[in-house]
Amino acid sequence: MAQLRGTYSSRIWLGMVLATTALAWMPAPARGQTLWHAGNFRKLPAVHGNFATTVAGLSHPNAGGYGTLSASRTQKFQIFLDGLFTAIDDSLADGDTGDWCGVQAQAAAAGYAVSRFRDSITGRWFVYGYDTTSFGQAYFFINPFAKRNIVIEVPHEGYDLGTAAEGARIFTELAARALIINKEHRCSDPDATACTGSTGPCADNKPLRQSDVCHEDRNTFHVLHQHLSDVDGVTKFVQLHGFGGTSTDIAEIADGTTTDVNASSVSVLFASKLDTYVPSSSAVDSCQEYEGNPPSALCATNNVQGRYTNGSADECTLGTTSLSNRFLHIEQAATLRDTDASDGYSSDDVRNAIRDTWPTCNMNNGATDCNLGAAQTDYSNLSCP
Repeated sequence: MAQLRGTYSSRIWLGMVLATTALAWMPAPARGQTLWHAGNFRKLPAVHGNFATTVAGLSHPNAGGYGTLSASRTQKFQIFLDGLFTAIDDSLADGDTGDWCGVQAQAAAAGYAVSRFRDSITGRWFVYGYDTTSFGQAYFFINPFAKRNIVIEVPHEGYDLGTAAEGARIFTELAARALIINKEHRCSDPDATACTGSTGPCADNKPLRQSDVCHEDRNTFHVLHQHLSDVDGVTKFVQLHGFGGTSTDIAEIADGTTTDVNASSVSVLFASKLDTYVPSSSAVDSCQEYEGNPPSALCATNNVQGRYTNGSADECTLGTTSLSNRFLHIEQAATLRDTDASDGYSSDDVRNAIRDTWPTCNMNNGATDCNLGAAQTDYSNLSCP
């Protein structure tokens, strides 16, 4: 070093060496300073795309390949869910924590893959889970930084056309907590469900199928519903369905109970809110609004998710009069599922009525900002050990 001392260029060189050495030994940022999506969350592989287009393009096979969950796989999926939501909570508290490598291992053991999905339109990151087996179990998306404690469920895409795309719009526009979508077509499996219900809608007029996730409890759609229903007693569920409908029968709303008339039911409240957005309020009916069924009698009394959240002793076989007011079953004519408002109806009406029915927006600073949030940085992947 004595030979370098005294020259301008050597002093610059020496300063750079010392600065580099100092930087190498600087301590890591204090814990808790890293944003949830900028730290360990990056250990999930990244998927990029237009969220709405991706959801609308998900496959819904109808070739008989469906398989129900075994007891072993159910347990492994539950372990995966526990790990997933623990990792979300940990990363929200401190982005440098969250065992996302462990989550991937738990997902694989349950026959699932899990990724982080960045929507090219909003720039927001979600968690994306999907079945890697041939059994056609559910897709799901979780918003770790949700503002509303609402879960959007789509059980019949591929049959109730347009409900997945509608669900994707409502999920992002309400900054909701989760979106769960069936994979297999409801008519795919020739085997009848053991759960109670009426004759199914499939072409051969047989009873409801095992592949019909809202009439069968051995599937990941229902297990995820159970988890979200149990871990937080105020989580709300909106289940989107489609039916033929007419100009005088646009929507039929139910609360998942067997009760015929109940003025305090959430289905009555939602129907009254939807009335204010559509041109013909008489075309909207609640199953709990008056004696007897609405015109198409679509009242969800044998829906296993509705039964479960309403406290049925056995959601597979027993209806219930117990009312949690946490479950909405929405049957919609096609004109309410689309984005074309020129006829006076669109999915915006449904979204607005959900918002008005359950206006609480108090998750993740939702009380001051109830929007999905600003675009997030597209950070590179981190590797698992």
